[in-house]
Amino acid sequence: MEKTLLIAGKELPEGTNFAAGAVTRGRRTLVTKSHSDADVAVPSGTTAAVWNRPSALSARSLVLKSLNEFGHLDECVILFDESYFDSRFGKLTSSAENVRVVEELISSYQYLTMEVVARLQKKSIEKSKQPLRLAFVYKSSPSLIETVLSRSPNKAGKRHSSPFLSTAAAAFKCYAENVAASLVESADVLPLLVQCDCDNALYDNDNALAVWLFDYISALSSMRKPLSTKQKLTWIKAGAKSPGGFGIFG
Repeated sequence: MEKTLLIAGKELPEGTNFAAGAVTRGRRTLVTKSHSDADVAVPSGTTAAVWNRPSALSARSLVLKSLNEFGHLDECVILFDESYFDSRFGKLTSSAENVRVVEELISSYQYLTMEVVARLQKKSIEKSKQPLRLAFVYKSSPSLIETVLSRSPNKAGKRHSSPFLSTAAAAFKCYAENVAASLVESADVLPLLVQCDCDNALYDNDNALAVWLFDYISALSSMRKPLSTKQKLTWIKAGAKSPGGFGIFG
């Protein structure tokens, strides 16, 4: 049976490969796009919706569109990809420009996450229905301090993030951890924390990353025992085996 999915955080067209990977794993997918890419091609099997990141109202509209499109949501992936943001935010030099970082890379994720959680908790959950899988996926790049202190400044051939971008990434990671902690006892939402660093075999292949992720999530459904608090609050290495034994590149 197809699952319904919202992917937010890596807008089309850059998010095409991740969305395509989700579709191959039986997901009816809605993926975000920006205003500037209003006419961008939409991958087969997916629907696209504009997400104006600085707007709390846009976050609400995005979640409502997902629910109206599908009737319900089985899964939501909130993706922060530092390498994707580097071209837009990697060369900022002034404090004035930092406002964009705060609005688009920090506040936006908080607006969206709260809308997802609030909307799902307002809807009645059937006893037989599984909780929403809320996955925070963090694709990390080296920070400037890591490259300065490292013996290999160009770690894995990847450019380091700017101080502004590294700060936003740290905010995302901290926020994801603490949202997961707030949901750890929830019957309506199952939080998952996934990290893919630049040395990971899946880092440069979003299609394969998505395939692994949705196979991992599907494997959770067949587990006899629910995830423990520690498992819900530990960052999972992309490609790792599931608690039930499934995995690739583990």
